[in-house]
Amino acid sequence: MLFRNVKYFDSDFVLQNGDICVEDGRFSLSATGEVIDCSGLMMFPGLIDIHTHGALGFDNMDPTPLAIHKIAGFMAQNGVTAYLPTLITQSRDNMCAAARNIAAVKKDGSGGAKIAGIYMEGPYFSEKYKGAQNAEFLRDPDIDEFCEINAASGGLIRIVSLAPERADSAEFIEKVSKVCKVAIGHTDSDYETAKQAIALGAHHLTHTFNAMRGLHHRSPNAIGAAWESTATCECICDGMHVHPAAVRILVNTVGADRVVLVSDSLRAAGMPDGEYELGGQITYVKNSEARLKDGTIAGSTATLFGCVKKAVEFGISLSNAVRSASYVPACAAGIDNEYGVIKPGRAADFLLVNDRLELVSVYIDGMKYR
Repeated sequence: MLFRNVKYFDSDFVLQNGDICVEDGRFSLSATGEVIDCSGLMMFPGLIDIHTHGALGFDNMDPTPLAIHKIAGFMAQNGVTAYLPTLITQSRDNMCAAARNIAAVKKDGSGGAKIAGIYMEGPYFSEKYKGAQNAEFLRDPDIDEFCEINAASGGLIRIVSLAPERADSAEFIEKVSKVCKVAIGHTDSDYETAKQAIALGAHHLTHTFNAMRGLHHRSPNAIGAAWESTATCECICDGMHVHPAAVRILVNTVGADRVVLVSDSLRAAGMPDGEYELGGQITYVKNSEARLKDGTIAGSTATLFGCVKKAVEFGISLSNAVRSASYVPACAAGIDNEYGVIKPGRAADFLLVNDRLELVSVYIDGMKYR
């Protein structure tokens, strides 16, 4: 298959104009078969959402194949070609059941965006900065529990997030960072504690700015520690979680090659305003903004493609916005050898977008999805 006369982002995320070849589900140097004229269109690498809880009324914690199929379909329909279903703080049994269910769907095929691993958001968090995590299930890091949940998933966990000030965090980070990426999140950590966690192997920051101490000139806390390191930093760029200026400051400070745009979407994504369950709690969605009863912001109803458009609206270059929603999340999840860039040999997952930044088509493994 040959995509002719298309503007595309090369492996350095420089916009080029030319032809792109796809053969046997991968980008290639030559192609046979259908020729598609893409004049007036741009080709983005498929977006990768590494932090998303659900959509269309379904959550990754729902232990049914239907839930994951529906979420995967929604992701693909909205430009995400691979993603990490994200687990939320719950009981060990519920987290194992959800992980087992996700693994079974991955094995049989999601029917939409590809499941590229699992993000374990909790349960090892600070009560003070729990956000929408259920306080009933918060606990100290437990290596045996992590191993059990990871075993239930068939080894799919790519990222696990914790508050490094909790007891036993140091040993957990040191050992688990050899298995997957360890992130700092939902934390009351000061600068020194976060710095030590990073030195031990925590190299990712969960939804930067949200659910953590703020950056202060006399107390830089986890944000300052992460920015001084090489850690990748998530950002929920939906226009509600983070001020546009803070998005620009984040990108200008650490560089687009370390910023990971995420949706942090809930089961309310793609649904009307109303009440929705999240980790055993009720979220109230009004004007597309999700909050707990006490007013705490609780995830989003956004899509990752929408976050890319918001980033551009906020003054981030299109190149950097696309990179932060494709290649950088692939690197953060350790799947960049397969996804996130338009390059011969990689999976032919890509989007065709017009000059108004409207999604025209989605291709997964070289096959048109929409």
